[in-house]
Amino acid sequence: MTAPELSIILVSYNTADYTVRALRSVFAETRLTTFELIVVDNQSGDHSVAMIREHFPTVRLIESGANLGFAGGVSIGIEASRGEYVLMLNPDTVVLEQAIDRLMAFARQYPEHGIWGGVTLNNDLSLNTQHAWARPDFASLLFSALGLSKRFAGSCFFNHANYGCWDRQSVREVDIISGCFFLTRHQLWNELGGFDPAFFMYAEEADFCLRAIRAGYQPIVAPKARIIHHGGVSHNRFSSKQIKLLKGKVELINRHVPGWKKPFYRFLLYLYVLNKYLSHRLLKSGTEQEREWHTVFEQRTDWLRGYR
Repeated sequence: MTAPELSIILVSYNTADYTVRALRSVFAETRLTTFELIVVDNQSGDHSVAMIREHFPTVRLIESGANLGFAGGVSIGIEASRGEYVLMLNPDTVVLEQAIDRLMAFARQYPEHGIWGGVTLNNDLSLNTQHAWARPDFASLLFSALGLSKRFAGSCFFNHANYGCWDRQSVREVDIISGCFFLTRHQLWNELGGFDPAFFMYAEEADFCLRAIRAGYQPIVAPKARIIHHGGVSHNRFSSKQIKLLKGKVELINRHVPGWKKPFYRFLLYLYVLNKYLSHRLLKSGTEQEREWHTVFEQRTDWLRGYR
């Protein structure tokens, strides 16, 4: 059997309806690329497995038998894949206007980069900028902790972490591409050892990108490859997602920041959470938002260690 050009890996966890919508959009919008679609289900407690089997009999479904997180699920899927390229696609996405075909064409146009991503949109098709970031640095963490990156979201000075002044209409090299729509070569995945499973969820793609940059590959974004991405739909609670995000950020600092800078960077993450908690306590006391930030702050000893 001839190997496909592309292996699409989707990791599902209690996202049945979103997963079905994502899979339908892949088949509807991918016309120029030969592909295989592999779904790794991380022991969903909903009807994800039954729905995938019923509606998509040609999809290769792998039941992991446990919740291995995103990194673990992706690794299982890629190990079973045959394509020259591998695309990680989140279940809470919708492929628009042949985005996968466009991203593949872009990868062939810029082959030396090794990692390619597209642009994400919200459900109303407004821009969602959470698809690419700069590596963490002191200024970006400080501006985030002080609320300046949010207040001046369109500034590349105050919001450099998210490339605030970039309108997403042009090709741009970036440090980190989101794992929700993340294309690389199978060969590069093997060369770098894939995602580190120590990153249970969040920042695994950031770690991979920074290792790729050290190896001479610069991630790059294709502005015309666009998808909808909802984000975080497998989380029942805001605090649960935030704690995992913070663990991932701390682990990234632990691995990719020079030793003497690490305590300063971790302190700025602590300051960010402290300011969020205190502002919600002052302005939104007694609300669910205040209680959730209190939970995040209470668990600071845990997430300040990273994934250890």
